[in-house]
Amino acid sequence: MALTAQTPHDNLTLDGLMLGGGSDVFPPQFGALPKTAYAYDLRREAMELAWLRRAWAEDMPTLGICRGAQLMNVAAGGTLHLDMAETFRETRYPSHWLEQIHFRKRILLEPGSLLAGVVGDHELRVNSIHNQAVSDLGQGLKVCAREANGAIQAIEAPSRRFWLGVQFHPEFLIYEHRCRRIFAAFAAAAEKRTTPVPKSGHAQ
Repeated sequence: MALTAQTPHDNLTLDGLMLGGGSDVFPPQFGALPKTAYAYDLRREAMELAWLRRAWAEDMPTLGICRGAQLMNVAAGGTLHLDMAETFRETRYPSHWLEQIHFRKRILLEPGSLLAGVVGDHELRVNSIHNQAVSDLGQGLKVCAREANGAIQAIEAPSRRFWLGVQFHPEFLIYEHRCRRIFAAFAAAAEKRTTPVPKSGHAQ
């Protein structure tokens, strides 16, 4: 079921929450200044943050993709890099959407992490369809993948049954079996979900 700002369905009981890509996260959410003449989707952001807080409190399996991963970090009190090309100037990042989809970069997965266990490997080659990215890590989260330049490419929460945010877009790499495993693992975690037990943590 799709959750939107117009139909947040906040009265539903969900087995899992997946947040996808979209416009940049509103910088004042993490203490930065907004871009001028940029169309931020504030209604969607408020709806997704509310669902994230609920998902954390209920230990609901959650998967964040690109902007979704960034929002997971912001909800936990973390910050974002506003412009990857500015922050990591020595790394070439594509700017045109078509090049972003076809561009591939190597990321290294942390041994023993949720993501490494899900994909069954220690590295992946992924796309780069984003301007913002995780900077300072939010409370209760850990890094589970980085680029060679140190840029964070995936985060997870060890205290939750399945709480994973990936900066890349695995839905555009669906031909790659290791990326398909990300969705399969999320679906399996949602299927196994039982009565939620609230846990202490960063919910704000």
